[in-house]
Order: sequence, then structure tokens, then C-alpha cells
Amino acid sequence: MSRHRLALTVAAVAALLTTLFVAAGSAAAVESLLSQGRPATASSVETASYPASAAFDGDTAASRWASAEGSDPQWVSVDLGSVQQLSRIELFWEAAYATAYQLQVSADGIAWTTVHATTTGDGGPDEIAGLTASARYVRMHGTARATPYGYSLYEMRVYGGTPTTPSSEHQAESAVLSQAFVDTKHAGYTGTGFVDYVNTVGGYVEFSVTASTAGPAKLTFRYANGTTADRPLAVAVNGTSVATPAFTPTGAWATWQSVEVPATLVAGTNTVRATATTATGGPNLDRLTVGAGGPTEPPGGFVVAAAGDIAAQCTAASSACVHPKTAAQVRSMNPEFVLTMGDNQYDDALLSDFRAYYDTTWGTFKSKTRPAVGNHETYDPAGVYAGYKAYFGNLATPQGKTYYSFDRGNWHFIALDSNYFNDRAQIDWLTADLNANTKGCIAAYWHHPLFSSGSHGNNPISKPIWQLLYAKKADLVLNGHDHHYERFGPQNPDQQATGDGIVEILGGMGGASPYGIHNVQPNSLKRLTNTFGVLKLTLTDTTFSSQLIGVDGAVKDSSPTYTCH
Repeated sequence: MSRHRLALTVAAVAALLTTLFVAAGSAAAVESLLSQGRPATASSVETASYPASAAFDGDTAASRWASAEGSDPQWVSVDLGSVQQLSRIELFWEAAYATAYQLQVSADGIAWTTVHATTTGDGGPDEIAGLTASARYVRMHGTARATPYGYSLYEMRVYGGTPTTPSSEHQAESAVLSQAFVDTKHAGYTGTGFVDYVNTVGGYVEFSVTASTAGPAKLTFRYANGTTADRPLAVAVNGTSVATPAFTPTGAWATWQSVEVPATLVAGTNTVRATATTATGGPNLDRLTVGAGGPTEPPGGFVVAAAGDIAAQCTAASSACVHPKTAAQVRSMNPEFVLTMGDNQYDDALLSDFRAYYDTTWGTFKSKTRPAVGNHETYDPAGVYAGYKAYFGNLATPQGKTYYSFDRGNWHFIALDSNYFNDRAQIDWLTADLNANTKGCIAAYWHHPLFSSGSHGNNPISKPIWQLLYAKKADLVLNGHDHHYERFGPQNPDQQATGDGIVEILGGMGGASPYGIHNVQPNSLKRLTNTFGVLKLTLTDTTFSSQLIGVDGAVKDSSPTYTCH
């Protein structure tokens, strides 16, 4: 029977989450999506247009499985091909959802074990995390319907992985030391002491790490830095440079924090060396923890860091100052380039403030920054954009205006000036730029978002820009202005979910005081406030995905991997 169905807009959460960690000595797992494209069966289908396979095809907005109407129970099942260790399951319901259902697993497709059950389903996206079961077959078993119809799922996603290298801890006092020594004068260390670097360039701590198999790993350094300045360490694995992350002030020598560095280990013995890069030496090191790493960068891919609303008028001398901490995460990413979505320097974007605050942290990446302006850049008493242009120089106007474009690989990037979206010249320039583009993927970024659940809300002045971008099959839009994090599913300029829509990410959490969530917008998949961080974009010639990396180095949100239009 045909009927009107409500549109439910959802999209995947965290298709590329980094590694799940467990206690030292137990197995960790590299998480991956197990179910997409696998054989599927169901208790029934409404019509041949809604097969079981549609719940595992990767489409969260159009294709779907629908059961026969008016009867319980009903189920849909996927065959993973072999027994797999499971970590979590996501369900994306259509309007005909289950108020009561069970998630069940089986090794043979005959005997089923329930790993999750609920009687309070509300039709929203469901994520069931923390699973520890192993199974070949996984099914959703619906027992109570919310509507007179059947059960209908846009998508069911099963994640898991295979055991990999156990996490291990290595005390710094047991490592090989050069121009560094063991000390115990500050509290809070975990072993028999910690390592204090001599105040000189070149001192190092070298750990010996054994890996049972070759592959990606995560190196976590526990450290303290009681000064007011960064003490970066150059990290090398088996003699090859990996990264030079920031080890920012922790507020006191007895206050310990962690810095994470992704790396690749060989099977057998590895050397991990952390070398001081400044005349003041390194931080105090307590230990190195080696855990399983996340997926490696796709072939041909590159990483871009992005944030808006960045530098408050403060420095690392204040533990409440955030932009030094977000800059540390950019350093750890070692991105190909950095995008800023406006309001780079508060409050009035004076050149003196850029030099005193922004330049001391995010200025480290100035040469590879591709900035965009925000409204605060207009407040400079010396003139609109005076401090911004003086600080960034040619980077501010590489093509003579505060809007410009550039290419990398198969990507076309467009920086726009949303303070003047009513300027015909900018609209004409964008039209011509899009018409001339030959790249297969398009990303645009500016300050004022068209869609926002935050205090500023939606900004209709951006809609004509969206219309131009959507008509040319743009893929990604990045914004700031509202000081929170928000990720939207693909949608068109009229706020309708569609597979050929644009993904908007609002990344206004680079360091300015946070705003709250006020009016949740359609298609909003993830919202975080009081959470500072940096967007990490991983792009290939045909795909893109994103993660929000918090100031503690943890992944706060992950997107699915999208294919360019």
C-alpha cells in the first residue's frame, strides 16, 4: 500500500572513529564498518522497492528497507561473512520506526543472543556503543511499531574490528636518556620518577617499543610543563620524523596532561625518540603509552585543519586561554594547510592584537594558512580589515580581494567574505569561478552560516551563495560565527535532505567564549557546546571525511566518508 511518509533526515556518525582503547595488556581493536554491502535478509518486505539490502547500502536518506505492514515481530539481518568482534551499531529510522526492538547476534544465523533491547524508541538515530560480542550475523528484531505501518530503516550500520597490538606503557625513567635526567621532585608521576630535560636543544628520551604486528599505532606522551611557554618535542620512530607536537603549559609541574601522536610501527622492536627542539629543553616526561592506531590516511589523501573564532586576548600564561591549546592540536595534525572561518582575532582584530595573541599560537602555521574574514575583522578603528590585511599580508587577498580560490589535487577551495554577500561583484566573481572550475570536489568556507542551531541562528544572506554552490554540485561548506560545533547532513539550500546536498560543518570553537544551542535545525546531526577543538578534514581525489579533535587530543565527533558529487 502506498502512503505518505515523513522525511527523516539523518546521516552517519563516526564512520572513521579512531581506535577504541582498553586497559593495558588487553586487546584493542581498529574499528571499521563491517556491514555495508554485505548480504542481507528480512522477515518480510513491503514491496520489492524496499529490499533488506537497502538497509546496508550506505544511503541514510533515500533507499530503505520496509517490512510488511501491520504485523509483529519483524526483523532485518546482515551476514558479515565471518565471525567479527563487534563494537557498536547505528540505526537510522524512517517515519515507520520501532518503539520496541532488540539487537541480536548469532554465529550461525540460527541461535540468537540479544545484546541490546529497548521499549522507548523515539524514531531518532540510535547508536548502541560499547558492544563486546563476536558474531557473524546481526539483526534488528522489532517487536512494537510506532505507526500502523511496518518497520522501516534507512540504514543499519555494524562496526567492529579484529584484535591488534595490545596497549603498553613505557616509563620514561627506564628509557635511554641524552641531556636529560631522572627526577622525583614533583608529584603525580606514575612510575618511580619522571625525566627532566636539560635546558638545551637536542636532549632526547628514547623508548624501545615491541609490536607484535606492523601497522598504525597511537603514541601517548604523559607530560608536565610548569612554564608559560610551549616546549615542543620532535618525535621520530625508527629514525624517521613523525611529528613535532606542542607540549603546551599545564599550569604547574605537578599537573600532568597527555599528547597523542599517530605513527606506524614495524613488527618487532621499534625506537621512539622524543627530542627537545628549543633552548629551554623539553617538558617533564612521565611515560609513553603505545596503543592501537586508527586507520591510515587513504591513498592520495591529505589533511586540512580548520576552525573559526580563534584568538581571544590571552596567552598560554593563563590556563583558561584556549587558542594555544587548539593550536597544539593543529601542530599534532601537521596539516597540508589551515583554513580559518573568520573572527581570527578578538575583539577588534587590531594588528597589535594579532601580533600579541594570534601570532604566538596559530601564527606558527601562518605560511600555510588560507584565512577568511569574520565580522570582528571589520571593527578595527584603523579601518575595515586593516589589522587583518596588515597581519596576513598577501595571504589575506591573494587574488586582490578578501575572497579567492585555490586548488589542491582534485579539490577546488573557495574562501568567501560573508560580510559582503550583498556585493554584486563578489557574486559575479563566484559565478565565474565556479563556471571555470575543472576539479571534481568543491569546498567553500566563510564566516556566517546559512544554517545554525546556535544563538545567532540561520543567516539568510548566505542562501544565494548556497544556491550557486549547490547548482555546481559543491560538496562541503565550513563556517564559524556561532561559537559551537555542529555537523549537518547533506541538504539543499531550502534545508531539505538530499543525497546530492552540501555538508555544512560549523566550527566556531577555535578559542573564543562558547555559545549555547538555542533552536535545533533540521538535518543537524551533531551539536557540541563548551567543547573547543579543531576540524581535521581528510580528503582524497574522490572523498572527504571530518573529525573534531578536542583540546585534549580526543576525537569528539566523526563524520562518515562522503563521495564527491
